[in-house]
Amino acid sequence: MKLFFLSVLVACLLMRTAVAGLEAGIAAYESGNLPLAVQEFRESAEAGDADCQFNLALMYEQGIGVLKDEKTALGWYRKSAEQGNSNAQYNLAVLYENGRGTAADFAEANHWYRKAAVQGDGLAVGNLGMLYLRGQGVNPDKIAGVALLMLSATLDNSPENTARQNVAAVRGLTSRDIEAAQKLAGEMADAKNLLLPLDKYLQASAPAAASK
Repeated sequence: MKLFFLSVLVACLLMRTAVAGLEAGIAAYESGNLPLAVQEFRESAEAGDADCQFNLALMYEQGIGVLKDEKTALGWYRKSAEQGNSNAQYNLAVLYENGRGTAADFAEANHWYRKAAVQGDGLAVGNLGMLYLRGQGVNPDKIAGVALLMLSATLDNSPENTARQNVAAVRGLTSRDIEAAQKLAGEMADAKNLLLPLDKYLQASAPAAASK
């Protein structure tokens, strides 16, 4: 889960197209007036602003200025995610993966991690890799999983990203597996849409897996 607090988001949010409700909500949050921040974000969220939808979802998820309500958070994350907000797509996927605010749904988690991953979200790429390693919502595939983790480590070197540790924890990899994962990771890194080489590999490997 990306535990962004609004103060961390202020700089990047203000770089976007100015929205009165967004700016008013941020100002209220920074001044400590959380009820007003919720009100401002809610009004713009209901009017369809994706950034305010994300911020409102985050406040419900974290219980900031409102009672913690992960089901409501999930609803607002989805609205924002459907408009292309990659942070919302990632957080929505985490809720689905962990059954928070809803029943666990790995297929939905996979769907939204893919949406965020294609926008270059390194943490989403890593979490997608873990789904392939575990076979959750997808057919298990160690090479795809490790390749995604390798790519994640290059895209996001924050302390929050445990991709390198997760690669080191994978057991049963042969030297050929590692070479294949490195090759796939390189192809995804070079592609404009990393999902294209990933899906090409998965389609090619499916018949081989079925024959085992």
